[in-house]
Amino acid sequence: MNQGQDFLIRYGIHNFVSYNEQGNNPSFLIQKTAHHKMVQHAQKLIQGMYGETTDIRLA
Repeated sequence: MNQGQDFLIRYGIHNFVSYNEQGNNPSFLIQKTAHHKMVQHAQKLIQGMYGETTDIRLA
């Protein structure tokens, strides 16, 4: 398991967020079917850990 997957599991967002890394650039995909407050929560957690410029997409 890599650092991104550990992060998702540690914060309990692994059920609706997926992690991918291309080179040294992490990217996250959040399912739109999750409640909007959970989407916002996940975005804030990701930005807090990986920075404001991290690639976060909704699908």
